[in-house]
Amino acid sequence: MTVTAVTILLYLVALFLTVATVWLLSLFLYTTQTKQTDPQSVWVLVIVGIPFVMLIYFGFAFLISDTISDGTAWLTARKEELSFSESVVLAVSYVGLSGWLLLRWRKPTGPPTRILGAIIATVIIVIIVGVIWNAHHDHIF
Repeated sequence: MTVTAVTILLYLVALFLTVATVWLLSLFLYTTQTKQTDPQSVWVLVIVGIPFVMLIYFGFAFLISDTISDGTAWLTARKEELSFSESVVLAVSYVGLSGWLLLRWRKPTGPPTRILGAIIATVIIVIIVGVIWNAHHDHIF
């Protein structure tokens, strides 16, 4: 396996774990409200919940990816800021998850399958393209 394939796999695992955790949080939010879920609860989940969950899962994925690419034995972080691909992965994942939660809040039985499939496919494609682009182009700007 190449480093690019491992990085893509790590980011997809982090995305899957993030979606599963946010789905469980939203399920808890929707089932504990007796009537209709108020917009404040959904916005708190979008503004506070999603970034916190992403910080945990994607943070570990970035640390493991940096450790593998540097070839060290222990978890290490690079001293520079996030790379372009990591920024793209985080931005697209956050926008996709926020859209999914807001669609789910508007229709609690679940968004139409086409919209959910389009969101998931877009996020996965952008993650793969961003990682491959970054592997072949060291300096974007």
